[in-house]
Amino acid sequence: MEKWIMFMEIYQMKKQGFKIRRIARKLGVSRTTVYKYLEKSPEEMAEWMASTRKRKRKLDQYELLIHTWLSENPDLLWSSSS
Repeated sequence: MEKWIMFMEIYQMKKQGFKIRRIARKLGVSRTTVYKYLEKSPEEMAEWMASTRKRKRKLDQYELLIHTWLSENPDLLWSSSS
């Protein structure tokens, strides 16, 4: 589920009187996640989402190398039936 939609659903459910545990179950997330989202204002949520788009992942610098290895060694790819 997209983060902004989840944020809005959590706030709406809380406003309607749902308990944290019920919100977490209904949305399929942990209670910790619900608490984390409730601690943020809409402005803070927007800033947080913008910052996550800018972050680099640790493996980004190795992406080409990994793709090369996997194309040279297709037997290294895992299948879901294994």
